[in-house]
Amino acid sequence: MSRPEPVIELEPRTPFSWRVVMAFVVGWLVVLGAAVLMKSAMVRLLLPLIATLFVIYIGVCTLIFLKNRKR
Repeated sequence: MSRPEPVIELEPRTPFSWRVVMAFVVGWLVVLGAAVLMKSAMVRLLLPLIATLFVIYIGVCTLIFLKNRKR
């Protein structure tokens, strides 16, 4: 008879990553620099878009953290 497969217990991982946060900050700073140097209105539109995506990312990570935390 074959042995039953061992049970693997998985812990939920947090989606938060400092690399992602730094990528957002660096991306925002690069776009800010490009907007100042190029004086282009089109490039300036990316600043609020990157900031909005960053806020959404932090919000989702916070909600998942609060949902998965042990009481």
